[in-house]
Amino acid sequence: MATLLSVSLVVGALLVVVAGHALLADGQVRMAAIQHQLTLEQSAHRHTELQVSQLETPSRIVSAALGRLHLVHPPVVIQIPFVPLTSPLATPKVTPAPAAAPSSTTTPKP
Repeated sequence: MATLLSVSLVVGALLVVVAGHALLADGQVRMAAIQHQLTLEQSAHRHTELQVSQLETPSRIVSAALGRLHLVHPPVVIQIPFVPLTSPLATPKVTPAPAAAPSSTTTPKP
């Protein structure tokens, strides 16, 4: 009876070890698939970043503005003077708009 119990304990322990290894192998397969998908997404991201960097070059923007959009260079470029943010600005003088004349399309009272 004792040998039967010890044999069944050993067989049970081996089955638990086999099941644990099967779960571990399944997890490793899933992890490899996720790592492969991550690699593909990182490659696509790098490709998109390259496209964006090519699209935002000033020379490409100027050529698109002059070519496709038919924009022109300005005849004169005026530099706006620097105004420090610490100096207060003068209050602008505002005049109210003239009052609107009352409308003459009133309905007569009966």
